[in-house]
Amino acid sequence: MTVPVSAPVTAPPTALALGEPTLERPSARRGPKPVTGLLIERILSRSLAIFCLVFGGQAIPFVLQQRDELEPVWMIVLVVALYGSFAVMAVIGLLGRSIVLASTFVSLAYLAALITWPFATLDHTVVQSSVPWLWYICNLVMAAAVSAFVTWIAAVYVVVVPAIFFVVRQTPSGGNGAADHALLESFYAFLLGAAILILVTLLRRAAAAVDSAQSAAVLRYGDAVRQHAIEVERVEVDAIVHDGVLTTLLSAAKADTTAARGLAASMARASMARLTSLTAETPTGDRPVLFAEVRHRLAATLMTLDPTAELTPADEIPAVLLPADVVETLADAASQALVNSCQHAGPGASRLVDIRVMNGAAQITVIDDGVGFDTSIPSERLGVRVSILERARNVGAEASIRSAPGSGTRVTLRFPVPASALLS
Repeated sequence: MTVPVSAPVTAPPTALALGEPTLERPSARRGPKPVTGLLIERILSRSLAIFCLVFGGQAIPFVLQQRDELEPVWMIVLVVALYGSFAVMAVIGLLGRSIVLASTFVSLAYLAALITWPFATLDHTVVQSSVPWLWYICNLVMAAAVSAFVTWIAAVYVVVVPAIFFVVRQTPSGGNGAADHALLESFYAFLLGAAILILVTLLRRAAAAVDSAQSAAVLRYGDAVRQHAIEVERVEVDAIVHDGVLTTLLSAAKADTTAARGLAASMARASMARLTSLTAETPTGDRPVLFAEVRHRLAATLMTLDPTAELTPADEIPAVLLPADVVETLADAASQALVNSCQHAGPGASRLVDIRVMNGAAQITVIDDGVGFDTSIPSERLGVRVSILERARNVGAEASIRSAPGSGTRVTLRFPVPASALLS
């Protein structure tokens, strides 16, 4: 069948502008992980585990050197408490787990040990020959306190520990150090603790900002998805109302012949069947189905509307997989094009439905050689905006309508697919 068609066109933006869908899997390559709060805490845990091994290990010779100068019970309790906690922190930290509890215990135990150090020696009047071995793990304990406590408590700890050490260092048990030497050592401990505190605080704030931004992005994405779902649902409802209810009522109102009344009755039965099926349908989603499923739907439509219409044979349709919702939408839009043709093409018009895959797209063309219409009329008045154009646009397809008075009508639906989607 040859159908003359003129140039005027009413069409939505192309599929490329809408973002062409693809069946290809997304690339497995991923960018770097964002600096989240969880990642920062894992880094701190592993860093503390390494500190435990390095600073805890370097203090062992000094612990052994001073063991005969300290109260045995005090010495055993302190070494077991601190080094037992170091071992726990090292194992848990290297596994990337939280070590807050162990860090808290170490910080408190160290503070208690530092306060009781002047009373821990066997002879409180004898001046010790070296710095208390607690000095050599001060850096580790500062880091543990920063990890364990909130910022303001950690800041107090960073100030209080060097202050206590300043006092202890000038006692006989602390080596009876000069005030200037004790101040220098205490200030060094304070600077190191403050540096650790500032660094960790900045990292945590940056991670919190990233977490907050991610949460806001997720909320915005969720809102966008909901709005899109509402819009898709609105278009679907509008299409059902127009395709089924309004079209059938208008057809019945204009049925002044036996053939027209028969067509209206057929459309009413088809509309009732469609509405009934909608209540039982489950979401199809994007599971892949054969493009040839479109033909089955259109064949059923033509059996009701125009059994004499030409339809592409099933064995001539290439085996290509498309998302199920795309196939359903294309079939619905093509069905509505057939309904419009039966209503408006005029008596004696013939119809052709061509289904093929060409130029990288699955294509359905509905053609009639009827009276045609003026496409310069706004699409809202043609009844195709919702039923065909918006319906196709919502799944990323391209729809075009070409017609002119006395020259028939051609409706083309195209959905881009990659060559890899072809099964044969």
